Amino acid sequence: MTSLSAELVALAEEIDQQTAPRLRQVLRQFIERLQRQHAAQRSLKVGNLAPDFILKNQNQRAVRLYDQLQQGPVVLVFFRGGWCPFCNLTLQAWRHTLPDIEFQGGQLLAVTPETGEYAQRTVQKNKLAFSVLQDTGGEVARLFKVSIALSEYLAAFYRSLGLNLATRHQDSVVRLPMPATYLIDSNGIIRYAFVAEDYTQRANITEVLKELEQLGKTTKPLYPPTFAVA
Repeated sequence: MTSLSAELVALAEEIDQQTAPRLRQVLRQFIERLQRQHAAQRSLKVGNLAPDFILKNQNQRAVRLYDQLQQGPVVLVFFRGGWCPFCNLTLQAWRHTLPDIEFQGGQLLAVTPETGEYAQRTVQKNKLAFSVLQDTGGEVARLFKVSIALSEYLAAFYRSLGLNLATRHQDSVVRLPMPATYLIDSNGIIRYAFVAEDYTQRANITEVLKELEQLGKTTKPLYPPTFAVA
């Protein structure tokens, strides 16, 4: 079976060949700026206490992180949206991994700034059986310090391609999460963290499963104040 990382590399090469030079330059410059700013290094890390939050899933059901942690560890995956081919490829890989996560007593939650019908389309297109949480305004992404605001120039560039992200996110400021994956134990402690400035990169799923295998279930969850997101 081809690994996710190999599939992502192949996808990046394919898209690179089909993308206009000017767009490739704009996207590369944006990634390089984030790397110079060490954006990923400012995110929450292993050993940090994960902030609690409440978000609605694709069925408009409110999902609270710390309620889920009472049932076992949580794999939390941030993705940009169903318009992103790298995100779709990654979501499909996680879909196939879901039985392994559940066998280890864990749960899988995905977080996207897309809202309403856009989030629902992503679920249907990728045949997802886990909760996709709608992070309106990128509030939770900002709590985990993985949110980045796009320049107006780059947002306009996306609009020229038919992607009005402000409409998809119901937010006047266009924010996207960096590719991020966290494994959070039942006490709310982050046990694995992957964050990248480059949107073509994703966490190694095998590594996540190995960390999850070491965790097991805890019987003493913590309860910090609920962070409610409207």
